[in-house]
Amino acid sequence: MSVRGRSIAGLASLLTLSACALLNPMALTRLAALDPLEIAPEQMSVAAVMPVPLKLRTGDVVLHFAMEAPAPYGPVNEALPLEIVSGDNAPGVSASPSFERIQVARVAQADLARLAAAQAKARAFKATGRKDGKGSISVTIKGGCRDGAINPGALAAEIFMRSQADEQYFLVSSVNLRKLLTDDAIAKLPLCDPRQG
Repeated sequence: MSVRGRSIAGLASLLTLSACALLNPMALTRLAALDPLEIAPEQMSVAAVMPVPLKLRTGDVVLHFAMEAPAPYGPVNEALPLEIVSGDNAPGVSASPSFERIQVARVAQADLARLAAAQAKARAFKATGRKDGKGSISVTIKGGCRDGAINPGALAAEIFMRSQADEQYFLVSSVNLRKLLTDDAIAKLPLCDPRQG
């Protein structure tokens, strides 16, 4: 369920994007160029193309930033439930409206300071040159709901990411959810609350 990117010198940090699939080979190059300590929290976002009738809700996508390091730098363990916003403005992401939907997840305004503080601690530790710490940043899809009947056949989902607001999203992974989830697990997905759009 996870894909791995580059280690960060001095921190042995690992960028991990969990999306229930293997890493798209082209995404490896893009992820290798990212430094998770320098990504502005308000600019990082994930876009998911989900098969209708599956839907993500706020809190179904979680950003986890963790670091094991001696005091005063660590430990850091922040799990931030991302908020789902409109998927209409997701450059680089396309979907067929008749059977797919695009949803974008980002760090909620109330959590931006927490992530920025965690990154600052990690940068401060990295600046010491010590090698006795390790850290990770991950994005995981942990849930979902359905707003209609699920038809038999493939349930293809694609996960995209970007680290800057002025860039296009790039494809990280794609997967047939039926190969990862049992029919029973899919059938037990809760119905979406119509009040949540």
